[in-house]
Amino acid sequence: MNFPEEQRRILLIEDDYGNRVLFADFLEQCGYRVLPLADGHNCIGIMQEFVPHLVLLDIKLPQVDGLTLIRTIRQHPQFHTLPILVVSGYAFQADRQKALTAGATDYMVKPIMPATLSSKILSLLTLPPTPISPEQSSQDSEPDSSSEFWR
Repeated sequence: MNFPEEQRRILLIEDDYGNRVLFADFLEQCGYRVLPLADGHNCIGIMQEFVPHLVLLDIKLPQVDGLTLIRTIRQHPQFHTLPILVVSGYAFQADRQKALTAGATDYMVKPIMPATLSSKILSLLTLPPTPISPEQSSQDSEPDSSSEFWR
C-alpha cells in the first residue's frame, strides 16, 4: 500500500458495522486515509503494511478484545509510541483506567460529537512520539447531549 506521505493514516477497529461506516466516512471527509476493520485479527501484520499514524478502536471486539489488542500493539517496537485512541460505550472510570493501563493514549466515551473526535485525533497526531503511560493520558471530553453522533 502506497499513500501520500502528507495524508495521515488511521487504522479503525470497530465491530459495529454502522459505527465503522460512520467513523470511516467522517474521518475520510476530514482528509485522513482510513483502513476500517471489524476485528483485530492479524492486526500487527496489517499495521506493518498500512503503517498507521493513529489507531482508533473499540474495547469490545470479537476474537481479540481491545485491551489485549492494545497490549499487543505496545509490545511491538515499531508501534510502541503510536497514538491509540479508544472509543467505547463503557463509561465507568474503571474501564477507562484499564484501557490506559493497557497502553491506550486516550479514551473517549460514546456517544461522541464529530467535532470532539476530530479535535482529539488532531491533538494526538501533533503530540511528539513518546512511550505511553497512564499518567500521560489526557482527560476525555464530555459530549454535548444535544448533538450526539455515534452510540
